[in-house]
Amino acid sequence: MRYGSNGVVAPDDLDQGNTRKRRIPEMAIGLVLIIGGAVGSLLLYQSASNTVTVVALSRDVSRGHVVTANDLVAVQVPGDAAEMFISGSDAQQIVGKTLTIDGQKDSPIVAAMLSSRSPLTSGEALVAASIEIGNYPPRLSEGDSVQLVFTPDITTGNITPPTMYSNVVTVWSVSSPDDSLGKAVVTFRGPRDLALAVAGAGSVHIALIQGTDTTTAP
Repeated sequence: MRYGSNGVVAPDDLDQGNTRKRRIPEMAIGLVLIIGGAVGSLLLYQSASNTVTVVALSRDVSRGHVVTANDLVAVQVPGDAAEMFISGSDAQQIVGKTLTIDGQKDSPIVAAMLSSRSPLTSGEALVAASIEIGNYPPRLSEGDSVQLVFTPDITTGNITPPTMYSNVVTVWSVSSPDDSLGKAVVTFRGPRDLALAVAGAGSVHIALIQGTDTTTAP
C-alpha cells in the first residue's frame, strides 16, 4: 500500500484491493461447480455400474413359440429398470411357456410376453360367441372346462330341440358384458368344427362342468 505526499492511499492501490475482493466469490463459485461436477460424475458411474442380470431372447422368435432353454440368454440392465423384466434367477420358470408376441434377439423378457397355455394344435380353433346374460355361470373364467348347448333361432321357424356339443371345450377368455347389448363375448378353445356349430346356433348356453359352480344356464 502506498501513500501519497498528503498521506492518502494512492487510487491504484484501492483498485487492486477491490479486484482481490471480487475474485474471492468468483473462485468460490468455480469451486462449487467443480465439486458438483465431480459428484455428478460419481453418481452417474455408480448408476451405470449398478446393473442386474435379467433374461433375454437369444434369437428372434415368433408369436406362439414355446420357449426352450436355448432361446434364453442373460443380459445386464440398470438396477432401477430391472423390476420390469424376468430376473436371471427365474430363467428356468420361463421354459415351456408360450410367447404371446413376436420377440427380438437380446430383448429382455417381461411377464406379459408369456402365457402358460400351450399353443393350438392343427385340429384346434379359437371360437368366439356372444352369450346372453343368464346363459352362462356368473363365475365363468379363463381355463374352465365347459359343455355347450345350442338352441335354434325360433325367429326362423326352426323348432328343433336343443342339442349338446359332443366335446368338452375350454374357456379361452371372457369379456365383460357390453351394457348396450347385455351380452358377454366368450372365446372357446376346441375342435375346428366348433366354429360351424356356434355359427348355426340361435343361442349358446354354457354348462360349467369343472369347479365349484356347476350351474347350467337355462
